[in-house]
Order: sequence, then C-alpha cells, then structure tokens
Amino acid sequence: MTRSGAAGGGRLLGRGLLTLANVITVAAPVAADWNDSHIFNERWPGHARFHGVTALAMTATLSSLNILSIWSNGSDRATARVFAAAVPVAYWAPFFLAPLVPGTAVDDPPHPVARVAGVPVSLLGAAATTATAAAGWFIDRRSAVTESGSPAGPGPGE
Repeated sequence: MTRSGAAGGGRLLGRGLLTLANVITVAAPVAADWNDSHIFNERWPGHARFHGVTALAMTATLSSLNILSIWSNGSDRATARVFAAAVPVAYWAPFFLAPLVPGTAVDDPPHPVARVAGVPVSLLGAAATTATAAAGWFIDRRSAVTESGSPAGPGPGE
C-alpha cells in the first residue's frame, strides 16, 4: 500500500472512531437518562430534571455537529478533529471525578446500575468511549501528518 493509501485508511479509521464516540455520546445518555431513573424521576426536583434535559440536548447537539464536521469537506480538519474528540471526552471523563464529590453516587435507588466484575457499567462505558475518542483523534491526526508530511494542526503541546 502506498503512503497516501495508508494515510487514507488511517483517516477513515480515525473518523470512524470519532463518529462512534460521538454517536455513543448522543445515544447512550438518552437511553440511560430519558426515563423514570432520571428525567422523569418523581423524586428529583424539577430543577434537577431541567439540568438533565439541557445536558442531554447539549451533548446531542454538539456530537451531531461534530459528526457533520468531520465528514464534511471543510478545510479545517484539525479543528474538526479536536472538537470531535473533545466533546465525548468532556462528557464521559467526568464520570470518574463525580464519585469523588461527597454525596454523589453512581446508583439512584431503586435504579441500580449493573456491574461487571464489581465495576458499574456506566464507568466501563465512559472509559471505552473516552478511549475511542482519543484513539480516533490520534489516528486521524497521524494520517493527516502522513498525507501532508507536515504537522496536522492543534494537538497537545502545539
């Protein structure tokens, strides 16, 4: 395979992983929260539900725009790549910080979160989606460098 062909495959893989991370960031929170465990939970104050709806709408909007952006023929591929990785990471990475705040919990009885080997599936999903976004960013960025032979735009420390 030529250098250009390898870069094209890397770009497709990178954009595919970024798309997957953003699709998960739209679908998983809506599936998990748009029900009686969160948004329609009668035990939650109305203002807490308000914030739940706004958070879902924000991530769905930003992730959808990211998908459009990374697959468009726009000229600013580096910025599209950064945001396509940043939104899923910004949504999912805090799942590991939230349990450190006193009074927070992964579960809200009577709605327990399933566990695998004792780890809540929400944290496993958060880790997998964060890793998928990071891998997509890295692979797409590397393919851009391979295609052009020069730096691919914004990245850590650039």
